[in-house]
Amino acid sequence: MVLMPLEGRGVYQYVDKYGANVDGFSPIFNTDEWSPSGDVYVGGTTGLAIWAVTLAGNLAGGALLVYNTSALAQ
Repeated sequence: MVLMPLEGRGVYQYVDKYGANVDGFSPIFNTDEWSPSGDVYVGGTTGLAIWAVTLAGNLAGGALLVYNTSALAQ
């Protein structure tokens, strides 16, 4: 049984295939889509309210799951 050397393996073996290492920077967004200013939340009051209700619902649902699976629910 012949063992192959491990030099040049790992993420470096994909340089020619992908044009960079696997951990190379490749953004999934376009800077043209960014807001000109980061000072204003585009969602407004409605978006913020939806976010708060979703967060509260997730926390309440998690608390309910913990309660239902605990000895307190017996």
